[in-house]
Amino acid sequence: MKSNLKITLSILLICFLSIRITAQKKVVTQQLLWSRYYLRLKFNENYQLHQELEERTYSFPWRQHQFVSRTQLERKLGKAWNTALGFTYFVQSLPQDPSVTNYHNQTELRPQFEIACLQKISEKLSLHHRYWLEFRYNEQSNHSFAFQNNRFRYKLELRYSPNDHFVLKAFDELHLNLNGGTQQNIFNQNRYGASIHYKANQNYGFELGYLNWFQQQNSGIDFYNRNIIRLTFHQSIDFTKHHNN
Repeated sequence: MKSNLKITLSILLICFLSIRITAQKKVVTQQLLWSRYYLRLKFNENYQLHQELEERTYSFPWRQHQFVSRTQLERKLGKAWNTALGFTYFVQSLPQDPSVTNYHNQTELRPQFEIACLQKISEKLSLHHRYWLEFRYNEQSNHSFAFQNNRFRYKLELRYSPNDHFVLKAFDELHLNLNGGTQQNIFNQNRYGASIHYKANQNYGFELGYLNWFQQQNSGIDFYNRNIIRLTFHQSIDFTKHHNN
């Protein structure tokens, strides 16, 4: 546990210093709304399939910003660890300015690998560590796809469950570009936020949260500061129960 905490604090310190160093640069503030559907399919004790669909829109003025479809196959490695392979279909409206009406969409394809750990602190309190590696391919003018870069993501999430129906979450996630001509954009972004997840039963739930998205632009000296309200509908289907019945 001590080694995990040291790694966590080191990563978060890098993140904090990156934000402080760039605090005096040009920052554009935007307001967004994210609406997400999150489906979990449990095949057995070791394997699950996760499917996310998320519509991301600007709030003032309203128009689409991004659309995300993410599919992941997860496998448990033990009591606390799991890994997953996945693929993300990502569409972004450009330029990233809600006042522009003459915009175009660009598609990005992202194969990804994840490893995660749920660290129990007490019966109701836990830390979730997620390490994520993405391979990013951007759509070109001729509609082919070219490799852009790899991106590493680390997310630390504190979870508190006062009872069986509610989970309170607070998190911080750091994104780092690893290669592919991103010398001015190594620190890609930082996201932090909190949410309340209400579980109506074992199959359905709703989540309301706030997310702050601080992102470095390609110039390396300009930044976006996005305030986001996120609404999520959760659904779980357990095929092991259907099989046993």
